[in-house]
Amino acid sequence: MKRIVLFMALMVGVIPLGYTQCCGFGMSYNNVVVWPVPDLRVPVPSATEAKKAPEPAVSRAKPAVEANARKLSLHFPPDKRKEMERIYVQSMDIYLKIEKKMGWTPRDLAGGLAAFVVGNYMVLKDTEVSDEAFAAVARQFRAQAGLRELGKSQDQEKLRDVFEQSAMLGTFMALAHKSHQQQPQAPDVYENMRNSAQESLKLVLRTDPAALRIDASGIRQ
Repeated sequence: MKRIVLFMALMVGVIPLGYTQCCGFGMSYNNVVVWPVPDLRVPVPSATEAKKAPEPAVSRAKPAVEANARKLSLHFPPDKRKEMERIYVQSMDIYLKIEKKMGWTPRDLAGGLAAFVVGNYMVLKDTEVSDEAFAAVARQFRAQAGLRELGKSQDQEKLRDVFEQSAMLGTFMALAHKSHQQQPQAPDVYENMRNSAQESLKLVLRTDPAALRIDASGIRQ
């Protein structure tokens, strides 16, 4: 199953190479931690088992893609913000196409979180992640009881923001990695990208990203 990897390669051109320096990324959580840190000891459900699982967590709030793209763009210098806002909106559009290709419930929170982890992991490790592994990470998040509870009890607008920002940033990082493969960046530029990816993963997973592995069994250490 290589359709998503190929799709990502075809979409690389939407992000100018000059913007893959990834300076100043950050999530706008408004000091509210809603990321469900996955319990890596819990077995990842198979695709068959996942079909029997409860409905995934989906925010019922109205989409706010432009507003969330604007929030993320504020982490860049003023003269770069308008362009970065546009790129983040494009990244969200690409993510939603990938989501559809994967056959996931539209705007499934677990898919956005999986994209964030996988995109940053690709940059950190300078490696590919297969479609099978991407799907496994999404199932891993989906299987977490805490994530399902968030879909019921937390502020729906905050859930929407976490989903959209996660999906935007994850897709952007994956495309940045693809761009680097096609036209390698200077070592110091890619090191900046890696540092950003490392800090992002450390923030949301609360573990040492250097020890992480992602494969068809999901995220593991």
